[in-house]
Amino acid sequence: MATRDRLDAEAPRLAAIPNTVPQIEQFSELIGQIYECALDPGRWESVMGEICRAFGFDVSTLSVLRLPVGSPTLQAVVGMDREWVIRSLEYQAELAEVWGGMERLMNFPLDEPVIASRVASPSVMETNRYFLEFAQPMGIYDSIAFAVVRSPGMVGGLSFNRRGTTVPFGDIDIEHLRLVAPHVRRAVTISDLFGLKAIEAATFGSVLDSFQFGILLVDRDLGIVHANAAARAMLDAADPIRSERGRAALADRSTQGALERAVREAAGDGSTLGGKGIGIPASGKDNPRVVHVLPLRQGQIRRSVGPRAVAALFIAPASLPGRMPADALAAIYDLTPAEINILELLVAGRTQAEIAATLGIAPSTVKSHLLHLFAKTGCGRQSDLVKLAASLSSPA
Repeated sequence: MATRDRLDAEAPRLAAIPNTVPQIEQFSELIGQIYECALDPGRWESVMGEICRAFGFDVSTLSVLRLPVGSPTLQAVVGMDREWVIRSLEYQAELAEVWGGMERLMNFPLDEPVIASRVASPSVMETNRYFLEFAQPMGIYDSIAFAVVRSPGMVGGLSFNRRGTTVPFGDIDIEHLRLVAPHVRRAVTISDLFGLKAIEAATFGSVLDSFQFGILLVDRDLGIVHANAAARAMLDAADPIRSERGRAALADRSTQGALERAVREAAGDGSTLGGKGIGIPASGKDNPRVVHVLPLRQGQIRRSVGPRAVAALFIAPASLPGRMPADALAAIYDLTPAEINILELLVAGRTQAEIAATLGIAPSTVKSHLLHLFAKTGCGRQSDLVKLAASLSSPA
């Protein structure tokens, strides 16, 4: 914790840090820029710079690694000289230690910002090589980050730092990044469908048929504006999506409702879409698939696909079958990232005490999340939650 003297000395610096979100027009434009990164990963550094300016950060690092070898497939850095970027690679094990170790790091919820000073023990902060030899010489004393992807084949996160202040990150920083985190995850998830390679936004609408996964362009009522060849084959087979009087429809009524809600949000400015519309389960006759909703209300993509389309539906194989029950429940019951994480650990057989230890949170916090899960799903016991997840674990 910072002392009162430090707080007083750093008051001018702290006063310059934004404590409110940008105006809705600016924020909506920022979200639109994030989604343009879905088709052009080369834009990430520019967009990360905009996020830093909006919320008073100085340094930002986006890193997506292919597993099991851990080779970087996407990396963007803002506010750090190249020599320091290269040097940072020497401290990967020590960096994981700052966040409580690899197991704990891999259990942080997707989209939920985590502050290093709140999860690392004081002894680690005093002895860790990454902190002493890399972060402190750069004037960095705390970090805030969130996971953007976690699957058997890929893991990645986005982190932010401030320079020249020993005052730790706080709740306002968490609230700010909660606003952008799900949009970043959606952009990275969809970008991975293209192999994290740039697709010319201006010609996106004309090259849809070249993609092997299904893409539907829809209006706000899920009216089908255009379907690429893969999506037309799915519609013809009514698997896993079909056309009902020209409207896209999933077989399961609950997930259909989740899709409708996501597209309605996308039809607005997209900023309120949040985690809705990421990985909506689509039950199929053979392999399970998921639907990702990309808003098309802004930017070059919008001009490419025409005025009627408000969203693109990407229908792709489920890359992480183990997450399917949680994704389905999240879509149906509007669960938060923290609630999803608690549910996944429950399904894995963890007790409340074990969940608290794994996530580094108080047992009372776990209990609070459980109560929210009960209220949202209508379940009365933990065993009921596990049964509910099991009922959605296999495609119909």
